[in-house]
Amino acid sequence: MSYEPRSRGMRSRKTTTKKPASKEKRAEEEYEFSYKESVPVNPQQVSSRATNALDHLGNQRFGMPPYSEHFRRWILDIESVLNDFKTSLPNAANESFDNSVTQLLSTIRTELDGRISAEENLSAKVTELQGQLADNERKMAELESDQRIKVHDVKRMSDKSMKKLRGEIDALDAERLKLLRQKPTLFERIFGSAKERVERSSRSLNSKRTDLESRHKSMKQRMSALRASYEEKRKPLAARQAELREELVKLRGTALDDAVETRRTACDQLRQIVCSAVAELTSPQSQQGPQ
Repeated sequence: MSYEPRSRGMRSRKTTTKKPASKEKRAEEEYEFSYKESVPVNPQQVSSRATNALDHLGNQRFGMPPYSEHFRRWILDIESVLNDFKTSLPNAANESFDNSVTQLLSTIRTELDGRISAEENLSAKVTELQGQLADNERKMAELESDQRIKVHDVKRMSDKSMKKLRGEIDALDAERLKLLRQKPTLFERIFGSAKERVERSSRSLNSKRTDLESRHKSMKQRMSALRASYEEKRKPLAARQAELREELVKLRGTALDDAVETRRTACDQLRQIVCSAVAELTSPQSQQGPQ
């Protein structure tokens, strides 16, 4: 069997085509472009494109307020449509066209700027009232917290004092009961010392019970005074809170709209200006030129 020896170190090479240089490529493109025929502009198509866009913008509805950003974007869209029309048909955008458009845009821009300003002022007032309401609620929360601390302290001190007094009462009651159960000696019956001890124990017990009742009444009085002081301080804060909430409800209920009627009217007028400009451009007198 015969075979051909393989050459070492040699690899098969693929045939490659040389790419044209970038300068040559650009020259070819410029050459081709120079021979392209310019497509004549159809005024009716340009007019239709502009009027359709204006009709869409005139009937465009916006979502929920705030409308400020929508108004700003809408004005830019209107200007973009008119600039495209002027670029496509520069001969139609004569001095009369520019004056009419400028005057109309100035009017609608003033109208929308007024709405934007009113909306921003309304938003600022709402933000300010919300801040005042939050500050008022913070004061009410602080007052309530302070009241809870004072009530807790009064109860704690009173309970501690009365607990000690109840212990003394229980001890005196037990001592009195013990004295009553003891049989007096002959000497005690003669001199009445046993009876005197019982009476003295009863007086101490009654005194302690009176003191306990007095402390209980004192605690109630202090609690009542704390409550009255709390209500006195809370009353103007609660009234202010109700007032701020009512003002917020009124402001949030202020009628705001997307000015669709104003914008539609402006777009209708702009459409008439565009149509008039195209009609003047395509009129037989305009095409014939001066005699």
